[in-house]
Amino acid sequence: MNGTSEQILQLKQLVTHFAFALAVCLLLLQATHAAEGDVWQVSVAIGNVRALPQANAELVNQLPNGTRVIELQRDGEWLQVQLPDGSKAWMHQVTLSQTIQLFGLALNSVSREAMREALRATKVKVVREVDTYPYDLYDPSEWKKSATEMTLGYTIKEQLFSVAEITFRSNNDTEQVRLVAEEIRKELGPWQRVLGRRAEGPVEFEWQRGDIKILVHRGWPDTTTYIVYEFSSRLDQMQAELEPR
Repeated sequence: MNGTSEQILQLKQLVTHFAFALAVCLLLLQATHAAEGDVWQVSVAIGNVRALPQANAELVNQLPNGTRVIELQRDGEWLQVQLPDGSKAWMHQVTLSQTIQLFGLALNSVSREAMREALRATKVKVVREVDTYPYDLYDPSEWKKSATEMTLGYTIKEQLFSVAEITFRSNNDTEQVRLVAEEIRKELGPWQRVLGRRAEGPVEFEWQRGDIKILVHRGWPDTTTYIVYEFSSRLDQMQAELEPR
């Protein structure tokens, strides 16, 4: 074998070794990504775990409320998850919940004081903060693109989060509601319900995560779009507290 042939053979072997090393690295990266996936917890009394992403698939396990699982991939409203024992299976998203956060705080437990403190570290500007009134008003325009107003509501007695509404004012912008909904979809996955048509008329996208309902909606003919984070039972409590006033 001449020198040139030996060099070609060595080059082929080097390429083969490099390809193998690259494949190993990619597998390790995928495994790391899966291990660091979104964490969910069972939000119903008993969460069914199935072999496939189908309602009639084999039932392989049942997990009690509060059990944590790690999201690996999605198939519509089904999530393939890593169970506490390390095995993989499928669960319907409606049986799971995530802690919904705003400004880095969990909305199901955040107090008014903590939220106000967190907002001080953002570009959100205070419009009105009055302790005796349930709603705080803000200008979020420097924090979130196209946002024009933000309202945060709290229960009066306990001063706990009950509702947030972020407004995106617009005229004749029928695409705005879709763009805002897509932004939320990137955080929460596919919406669980949609009503109306994006092209015209009122439209509403909805997600439910445990105690928190998230809505992206638009009226008509005004195309102003709203994001709403609602802790329904606390919102009812806040409204009941307001009635005697």
